[in-house]
Amino acid sequence: MSERNLFLRGALILGIAGILSKLLGSVYTIFLQNIIGDRGIGLYQMAYPIYSTLLILSTAGFPVAVSKFVAEHVALGDYAGAKKVFRVSSLLLTLTGVGFFLLLYFGAEQFAIWFGDREAVYAIRTIAPALLVVPLMSAFRGYFQGWQRMEPTATSQLAEQFVRVGTILVLATLLLQWGYGEAGAAAGAAFGAFTGGLAGFLTILIFAWNRRHYFRHDPRYQNKVAPQGTWTVVKKLCWYALPVSLGALVVPLMNNVDVITVVNLLKKCGFTQEQATEMFGLLTGRAFKLMLLPTTFASAIGTALMPAISAAIALRDKRLVSYRMEMAMRMTMLVALPSSVGLALLAEPIDIMLFKNNEGTQAIVAIAAATLFSSIQLTSSAILQGVGVIYIPVRNLFIGALAKLGLNFLLVPILGINGAALATVISYLIATILNLIALYQRTGVVFDLRAMLFRPLFATFFLSVAAYGVVQYMTPYFHSITQDGRIVAALTAMTAMTAAGLVYGIALMVTGAVTRADIAAVPKIGPRLAGFFAKLGMIR
Repeated sequence: MSERNLFLRGALILGIAGILSKLLGSVYTIFLQNIIGDRGIGLYQMAYPIYSTLLILSTAGFPVAVSKFVAEHVALGDYAGAKKVFRVSSLLLTLTGVGFFLLLYFGAEQFAIWFGDREAVYAIRTIAPALLVVPLMSAFRGYFQGWQRMEPTATSQLAEQFVRVGTILVLATLLLQWGYGEAGAAAGAAFGAFTGGLAGFLTILIFAWNRRHYFRHDPRYQNKVAPQGTWTVVKKLCWYALPVSLGALVVPLMNNVDVITVVNLLKKCGFTQEQATEMFGLLTGRAFKLMLLPTTFASAIGTALMPAISAAIALRDKRLVSYRMEMAMRMTMLVALPSSVGLALLAEPIDIMLFKNNEGTQAIVAIAAATLFSSIQLTSSAILQGVGVIYIPVRNLFIGALAKLGLNFLLVPILGINGAALATVISYLIATILNLIALYQRTGVVFDLRAMLFRPLFATFFLSVAAYGVVQYMTPYFHSITQDGRIVAALTAMTAMTAAGLVYGIALMVTGAVTRADIAAVPKIGPRLAGFFAKLGMIR
């Protein structure tokens, strides 16, 4: 497989795995919301942002740094150096994980007080043990990604999510039946982070054993660079990991802004504790969950892009670097643009289908544009950090987070949770604009707007027409079949998404936004699909 297709294949593998994981996440959210209600979801969601924050701090950006430096060593034939990066990072991640586990477990009560609901303490404590296994697992993932082998990461992600979702649903149901209430059920659900992390770790250990040649130094290969000391490796990892971790930290920081401000601001506006927590559950358990699904593909592109760009730079192949930048941005737009528009158009039927009522519809519409901006921000940050501009994306995202904080205080008292959703959109828009400016200034790459923006936008127009047509003309027909509003919403949403997806796919191929090479790079079935569509005359 060519170097060009290797990057796209890795991005697709991670993207598909990520989307499946997020679909599982959406499915479990539906059932969990039906089991423990919006207040229980609110308690559950209070534990995750602080856990995510400490997880990022404990990993300190090491997975990305590991993949970058391993890719560089492998590209130069320095396999011993690549393994040394892995060994050093594994030790550091184990130590930081243990430290932050102790902080989260014993500081759970204080965190719950800060978040505005003392009953969140149980969920915070039960999620803490995940910090003992997930950081070390991330070192293995980073090492395989450095070799541009994405299957171990993708498979371990799926195993982690399957076990996590199973634990969430089983423990939440049992603890509620046993009389532990919403707080106990939320705590049982939070414990799924540990069981899922353990399953993912065991899965990647199996990959490590089956592919142990990646961890052995073959004496037939001579290192092309001088060996580095342990302390040198530590300094390199920390120097690169720090800004990456700070950048990743801003995303849960934005969530923590909502955790700390939304409930407290709603209570100051006259809502009761229960009402405020329930409304917070609508925002985080519905709108934000749906927003995260399309951005999964952008995260996958960023994960595959970092070692791919680093390897190309190590080989001084400027043409390959430029190609991978352009492809990453184009693939991001192909997914994020229609996802954003489709989510806004189908917000109400999706909300009813998944969560029984339309109470979160306005927040979903308000948050839809954030799927586009956050996806572009993720990919552009990966490009900048891949070429060595590591602090500017952090600064830009932090500026967006500050805007988020200020806008929450301004908009939540006026618009409620819709104000928090709108603040998220604006914050990501600010960070995206700043990233794109920096990308042009630092790399000089001028993207082909026709391929990256205009063709996907043209195809998205037809997608919108198809989705709108189904909602307008098929909904009355579905009402004539059944009076169950949730079934009608499900039929409308699924029909609209199917029709819109087919129309969008055809429009992409007809306009040339997707090429035969793009389709052929899809794992397993790509070459056959490319040949089939070429025979139909849809692609060149």
